[in-house]
Amino acid sequence: MTRTTANRHLFEALGVFGLFCALTFASRYIPAALHATAMFGLLLPLAWGTVTGQWAEMGFAVDNVASALGWGFGTGLVSCLVGFLTVPERSLAPDVGLQLAVGVPMWLLLVSPFQEFLFRGWLQPRWEWALGRRWGLLVATLAFTAWHYCLPIFGASAQSSFPLYTVKGPVATFAAGLLYGYGFQRTGSIATAWLAHAIAGIMFVALGAGSFLPAGP
Repeated sequence: MTRTTANRHLFEALGVFGLFCALTFASRYIPAALHATAMFGLLLPLAWGTVTGQWAEMGFAVDNVASALGWGFGTGLVSCLVGFLTVPERSLAPDVGLQLAVGVPMWLLLVSPFQEFLFRGWLQPRWEWALGRRWGLLVATLAFTAWHYCLPIFGASAQSSFPLYTVKGPVATFAAGLLYGYGFQRTGSIATAWLAHAIAGIMFVALGAGSFLPAGP
């Protein structure tokens, strides 16, 4: 790969990441922007694959499904442990059944896919092509961690009690992102990161650390 091509991939990734962060940050003031953020994360990689045919580069391949799912479960369980040691709540939510009935499909079908399609499927390969596999993984994970600070869902009055604004918060977020990215590298399948991230998210829902339900009176 030429230096010019590597630079193009680098600036493509920086531009898309900047736009994604700006759209996410806007959701602090315009709630509908959070829905637009999720659609952006889902549709950009899917549109890119449709236009270019570069599905394999983004991990949308059907080879080694068993390995991809195995790595997904494994890295997901490790990220669950990281999250469990980070959140203040370490017991099941009082309404855990209702929380899971809403949270499981949300994490599997929307929340994990829109993040993983973009960060691991679209951004990480570009940073790897430009910077090499190790630095590309590191930069993608740092970007993933930084993006969480644009979200409006953390804080005293937010829907998630994950302690992002503490020492443990960014360390745990980085560790989880590193697991998702490394699993993606090992298998070349977006299903690995998709499943791992969903498993971790479902654990947060079960503990009441992240809810999709409106707050009670």
